[in-house]
Amino acid sequence: MVDSGGESHSIEPASRRRLSAQERRDQIIEAAIRLFGAHGYNGTTTRALAEQAGVSEATVFKHFPTKDALHLAAFTRRANQGADDLLEELERLAAERKDMAVLQTVVGGILQGLEQDRDMQRMLLFAWLEQTTEENERMSAQLMEYPLFPFLNRWVADRQAEGVFVDDARELIVAAVTALPVDYATRHKLYGLEANRPDDEVAATFAAFLLRGLRRPS
Repeated sequence: MVDSGGESHSIEPASRRRLSAQERRDQIIEAAIRLFGAHGYNGTTTRALAEQAGVSEATVFKHFPTKDALHLAAFTRRANQGADDLLEELERLAAERKDMAVLQTVVGGILQGLEQDRDMQRMLLFAWLEQTTEENERMSAQLMEYPLFPFLNRWVADRQAEGVFVDDARELIVAAVTALPVDYATRHKLYGLEANRPDDEVAATFAAFLLRGLRRPS
């Protein structure tokens, strides 16, 4: 087959393998992330979702009864990718009391996550702006269930109990640890502003700064 630009395209065989239910579900989720990231929740119709995924609207609703359910599934899928390996490394470093390494790993993970998954981050930004305050409260609670946040809460609490970290409000400490790299990554990974430092140097600098603030004065 030849298109109007003169390029030839092969016709996919009619006997292609039928996708399993899970593969079809994954296909719809990936399409949703692309569209939610480009147009937001309100700007994405189920018809557009179906066309992007190459399925019918009925198939979309077969796997996801509402657009809300698809939006949540899209977030959950991407948020959990790679989480097990990251948490395993963080738990090991925490057990060895390597606080600087813990912070570098957290910062590095956030920088890498925003660089590798811009569609997901755009999707979340659209959601924060489009939703009501109550919806944002629910989404915030869902985000706090992401494994990184329970780990940080446990780690800070343990180091406070051991007398290493200051006794300030734990939720504010965790917010500080994550907000600094998230802000930097948003500007330089998501918005595309030029970064003058390599990521490993940024992670080391931020980790050292954060650790100075976390440690109890001697």
